[in-house]
Amino acid sequence: MPNSELALVQTILYKLYPHYQSSSIRKLEKGLSNRNFYFELDGNKYIIKFYADSVPHEALQAQQQLAELGLTQSVLHVDAQEKIAVLEYLTAASHDVEVSEALVKALVAIHDCNVLDKTKLELKHHLCEAAFFLNLDGVADKLNRQFSQWPHDIRYCHNDLVKDNVLQTSKGIYFIDFEYAQYNDLYFDLAALSCSFELTRSQQKTLLDTYYDNCESPLPNYAEKKLEAYIGCYLIVSIAWYQKKQFNEPCKPLEYLLIKWLEENR
Repeated sequence: MPNSELALVQTILYKLYPHYQSSSIRKLEKGLSNRNFYFELDGNKYIIKFYADSVPHEALQAQQQLAELGLTQSVLHVDAQEKIAVLEYLTAASHDVEVSEALVKALVAIHDCNVLDKTKLELKHHLCEAAFFLNLDGVADKLNRQFSQWPHDIRYCHNDLVKDNVLQTSKGIYFIDFEYAQYNDLYFDLAALSCSFELTRSQQKTLLDTYYDNCESPLPNYAEKKLEAYIGCYLIVSIAWYQKKQFNEPCKPLEYLLIKWLEENR
C-alpha cells in the first residue's frame, strides 16, 4: 500500500477515534468501485470504505436496518465530507458458498424488509442504456415487452449479488455491499444468483421452488420464463457496466453466459 494511502487512512481514523490506537491497516483487494481498508481498533475488526462517488446514505441506512436483523455488517460511522463509511468486518468461515436454503432464506428476509426509502431502481432505463452500448437494442425491446406481461414482484433488492458479496460466516449467511440496493423486481436478484453461481436450469428451478417455499407462497406459473428473461436483463446490464469501467476479468464469464443465453432465446 502506498505511503500516501496509509497516511490518509491513519489521518481519518485519528480524527474519528482520537483516543484509540488503530493497527494492522491494510488495503483490501476486493471491491471494484471503491477503495476498502481493513483495520483493527481496541481488539475489534473493521473496514473503512472510501467511496468514489457520493456516500449512498439511503443504502447505508437500510443496511443498518438489515444488520439489526443479522443479515449484513453493521454501519458504525458515515462521513459525507470525507466520503467514507466505517463498517463491521466480517470473517468468512468458508469460501465455498453455495445457493443453499439458508442463503435463499436470508435473501427472502432482505426482500421482505420494509425500508424507509422507497426509491425504485429504474431498471428499464438501465437496460435500454446498456443494450444500446452493446448493440442489443432489439433484445432489450423484446425483454421489456415480456416484462410487461407479468406481474411486478417488487421487493427491496440487493441488486449486486455477485459471489464476493455473499459470505458464509460462523454465524450464517451474510450479504455485503448494499450501495446499489433499491426496490426492484425480486427476479433481478434471483437472476444475479443464477449467473454469479452459474446455476443449471435444474438448479434455477430449485432456486425458485426454495424461494417461494420460504415465502410460503405457491410458485407462479410464469416463474421460470420470467427468471430466464431477467437473466438476459442482468447479463446485459452487468456486462455494459463492466465494459464501460474496463473491468475485463469479471466480465469474461458473463460474456460467455450472454452468448449462450442469446443462442437459446432467439
